[in-house]
Amino acid sequence: MMRSLFLAAAVAWTIAASGPVAARDGLATTMRAVLYEEDLSDPKGHRAEGQITWRVEPTADASAPSGDVTIRGSVEVPSRSLRMTLSIRRNFDPTLPATHTVQIDVAPGFAAGKIKQVMGLLMKANEQAKGAPITALSVRVDDTQFLIGLSAVPQDASKNSLLIRNEDWIDIPILYATQHRAILAVEKNSDVLPLFNTVFAH
Repeated sequence: MMRSLFLAAAVAWTIAASGPVAARDGLATTMRAVLYEEDLSDPKGHRAEGQITWRVEPTADASAPSGDVTIRGSVEVPSRSLRMTLSIRRNFDPTLPATHTVQIDVAPGFAAGKIKQVMGLLMKANEQAKGAPITALSVRVDDTQFLIGLSAVPQDASKNSLLIRNEDWIDIPILYATQHRAILAVEKNSDVLPLFNTVFAH
């Protein structure tokens, strides 16, 4: 029941908040991104390198207070024709049971085809470390858009905030329509910590 309510609110929210916004202060920092894909013919799988560019922008959501900001991460993995945007913001919609949302938009042309589901978020200290899960609910809006709501339970919210601000990498587990699995790992080290403190220190 909660998942159905979250999905309905997510669809309405993404429609309302999807308008273009201008970059704030021109702040942009480019870091590493790595796509690990399951390969049934190779137990080591496939590793493709790319990059993520982080910036902060004014929040487009009409329910957000003046001056609120959104963290935008633009991902490119050229060898797999993957272009993806992560939009991380505080949630002000009372119908959405989340402290923050992470909206994931996938551009057309991805070499792996359609994505069936984004499974959530994990935080880790470095590229090779094992990730610690963020307590959240992920829903598929359509083939190209997914929304992750971070738990509003106080204990979960405190843990999530510490993990997101303290760890240097984010793992995004993905399930393709082919049922093959992948993980997109993106870097967010101390160079962009002020951006994340702005959104998660509240």
